[in-house]
Amino acid sequence: MQNRFAIAACAAAVVSSFSVHAQLAKTNLDDGTVIVTASRFKSSALDQPIAVQVITADEIRDSSATTVSEVLSKVGGVHTRINFTGIPDSPLDLRGFGFTGDQNTLVLLNGLRISENEGAPARLSAIPIDSIERIEILRGGGAVLYGGGATGGTINIITRSPVLEGLTGNVSALAGSHKLRDLRGGMQYGSGDWGLSLNAQRYENDNYRDNNRAELDTMSGELRFGGREDFVAFNFIADDQKSRLPGTRTEAQLSSDPRGATTPNDFMNSRSELFSLRGEKRFGEVTLGLDLGQRNKTFNSFGTGTYDFFGIQTYTSQMDTDMDVTTVSPRMLWKAKLAGMDNRLTVGADWSDWTYTNRSNGADTLFGNSTSRTVGNQDNRAIYFRDELAVTSGTRLSLGARRENVEQDQEENLTPLPKESVEHHLSAYELALQQDLGARFSAYGRFGRSFRVATIDENRCLLAPCGPLLKPQRSHDRELGVQWSGKGASFRAGLYEMDVDDEIHFNALTFSNMNLSPTRHRGLELEGRLPLGESVDVAARYTWTEATFREGIYGGVDVTGNDVPVVPRDRIGLNLGWQATAATRLTFNVNYVGSQRYDNDQANRFRSMPSYTIADIKVSHAMGAWRLAAGVNNLFDEDYYSYGVVNGAFTTFNAYPEDRRNAYVSAEYRF
Repeated sequence: MQNRFAIAACAAAVVSSFSVHAQLAKTNLDDGTVIVTASRFKSSALDQPIAVQVITADEIRDSSATTVSEVLSKVGGVHTRINFTGIPDSPLDLRGFGFTGDQNTLVLLNGLRISENEGAPARLSAIPIDSIERIEILRGGGAVLYGGGATGGTINIITRSPVLEGLTGNVSALAGSHKLRDLRGGMQYGSGDWGLSLNAQRYENDNYRDNNRAELDTMSGELRFGGREDFVAFNFIADDQKSRLPGTRTEAQLSSDPRGATTPNDFMNSRSELFSLRGEKRFGEVTLGLDLGQRNKTFNSFGTGTYDFFGIQTYTSQMDTDMDVTTVSPRMLWKAKLAGMDNRLTVGADWSDWTYTNRSNGADTLFGNSTSRTVGNQDNRAIYFRDELAVTSGTRLSLGARRENVEQDQEENLTPLPKESVEHHLSAYELALQQDLGARFSAYGRFGRSFRVATIDENRCLLAPCGPLLKPQRSHDRELGVQWSGKGASFRAGLYEMDVDDEIHFNALTFSNMNLSPTRHRGLELEGRLPLGESVDVAARYTWTEATFREGIYGGVDVTGNDVPVVPRDRIGLNLGWQATAATRLTFNVNYVGSQRYDNDQANRFRSMPSYTIADIKVSHAMGAWRLAAGVNNLFDEDYYSYGVVNGAFTTFNAYPEDRRNAYVSAEYRF
């Protein structure tokens, strides 16, 4: 423990001289002109009691990232792992939740949930990177405003609205290693009080592994009436994904044939559509808002594999899944003076109805042929409030609470599992304080409670006997921090601790989910940015994360104090940008991920996964309306994997090898 804090102290000395390329809620904190929506209404970044990290469109464009997932990892410092499908939808993990990190990190698109409710990563690949205006990252529990699944934090991706007069647009093409092809196009047209935007993309990649080809087609758009304040907007986003699935590699195969396919016939195809209607109207001190959303996803897959149960057994499975979710979210903002103090009161309600149907056909050497059907429904109803009060010119206080009722019912005929119904009454709250300290320093603190409810997919039972539906996960959170901002520079240091009960976790050996024994997540976050002259900017981030069991027994082993699997202790990120000329920019990015326990090693009996360091470089050059770029990922050809699972005997492991050195070139034309 002392060694870890020694590492943190050393990193603090380094980071205090640098900064994160995505600065803390600011493009110019001196005048507070940046607008953020972390409170579900637009506001100045200076009104936020807790530090919000904002990644702007210019920062995305200047970075070495080519996908939204890479933006979050390289610029935002969000921990990501490999996506088994080959599609650039990396699982996200804020504050150390391991394999279920993406179920504890809530992703929003223009304030609407896009985090999947069936255990899959958010479909970030469907969002055109060129259409993003900014990304807001709020670390720490976000359950008060958004409900379950935000224990680690929230990521809100805001797309550019067609409010400017005239016609603008862009077309781009990217080609790279493994037959990577990425074609994109977009346009915006604004005329007075209305505007229209459309975006489309075609993505193809054979990827590093055999049988891992991925294809993606997306289309999105917005029809908007009004300006930035009073408006009505209709949005849609649709995507079609096709993926081949290579499976894991054994410890021996990682050395002898890392690119091979264990499952050469496996595949997964899916389609999804999201339609939303959003609007806001201001009436003096009061602003009313309403969000309506409808999301649909269809999914089909074929899989093969083996398992050890009375000897080595083999199986095949064909699966079809349909998912629909409808959301309604009215809200109100009241901005007024209370006893001479500025006050912002947000009150709202959330309702959602989620339906799930899964049909599976399987063949198994032990259990024979089988057909199953799982049907589930989840209904959420919630009310919430958040009040932000400027007690003095340098003191801001925030208080919020949420009450949510969740009804779940589920039945399946394989086990068989009769229809089960459960109702949860859940509460969340938060209290936060920010105090200016002078000399551009400020300190903040917060504590609160958050929750997460198991999805219907997580509650599925494949082998009898089946237990009751999983309990809701509950977390008590505490955080302290200090931040500083200057002209073109910023720095933040934060300490947090979360005590989690009934943490929901996937058991890779039983292919089922479980409630873990009580866990504790705590960490240190250091981030900052510093320009070095007029042409060079440096950004750095260090994160120390400790996720441990507070108590519990697994396989007869007392795991008290043991590490939670798949949570790296140390992560370091460095971004270096050099504006060589007015038209040419060089960007260099390095990410270090420290050692972590293999999945399924709650007993901490097996050795740790090795650490790895990845470096990327990109050079871009502007020529009028054209922008040309070339880049190399994994510049030093690191041989690594970001996910592995140990076997039940703790003697060996399987893993998904990551891509080695690869390169790309791109061209973009803007009009």
